[in-house]
Amino acid sequence: MKPIKTLKALVGIFLIVGLLNEDVGALSQAKNFAGKYTWVNGRQMYFEQYGKGRPVVFLHGGAGSIDQSFSQQIPNFAKTHHIIAIEQIGHGHTPDANIPFAYRQMAEDTAALLRQLNIQNADIVGWSDGGNLALLIARFHPDLVRRLVVSGANSRLVGLEPSEIKRISESAPEELADRLGLSSKVAYAEMSPDGGDHWPQVAKKIWDLWLTPVVLTPEDLAAIQAPTLVAAGDTDVIPIDHTVEIYQSLPHARLLVLPNTGHDTFNSAATTFNPIILSFIDTP
Repeated sequence: MKPIKTLKALVGIFLIVGLLNEDVGALSQAKNFAGKYTWVNGRQMYFEQYGKGRPVVFLHGGAGSIDQSFSQQIPNFAKTHHIIAIEQIGHGHTPDANIPFAYRQMAEDTAALLRQLNIQNADIVGWSDGGNLALLIARFHPDLVRRLVVSGANSRLVGLEPSEIKRISESAPEELADRLGLSSKVAYAEMSPDGGDHWPQVAKKIWDLWLTPVVLTPEDLAAIQAPTLVAAGDTDVIPIDHTVEIYQSLPHARLLVLPNTGHDTFNSAATTFNPIILSFIDTP
């Protein structure tokens, strides 16, 4: 079993504060100039670009958007990097399509969009479902990836009892939409070109996606050669032992468990997490 490596080279970074003093509203103010649509695999996808430098791709969490996932990263990272942030089918500003949500399809859509933009050898930062996609892209499109940062990722279905899985799979779309909370409903209505009434249908597809039995096999993870920072909160909804399992399956990985932090690492632990991410991806 691979031992857990400490982030000795990054320990001093935990003392860095104040990186996020700038108004995160800068991201929203710039959106009208940065946001674009393009056709990918016969469907429209929304993406945003900011800054110049080595490319960094941001992949949002499930049921979320660019703003909801990375408003505390993009304005600062764009000072020194070319940021590409992508919203998946049925998420954020990207319209839904008449297909189920599937991690592999989302990864293929993302890879195709990056190739349209002539992006290669990028650092990919993914949260939750976005972390799953980052790992899939590194597995099946290694030329697109330089380094990975994933937080709250899962390689298989974890944390749910069989009875709960059955109940979710049989629940009505409206009930599943309620389980995602009012804030998700409001954010979707504000951003989606499909309108708020479509939210229950998207919520149903999101929950079905989350019930995917296997996202990546241990053999898939072992084939990923990109250096990877595997992160999680110490009270993450993804069990810590599963995060460690992912870390131990990757050939070139480091593990970071953020203290006093849940699943929402990019927002609730941004002052700690951001300088660690930047140090990791900027290491020669």
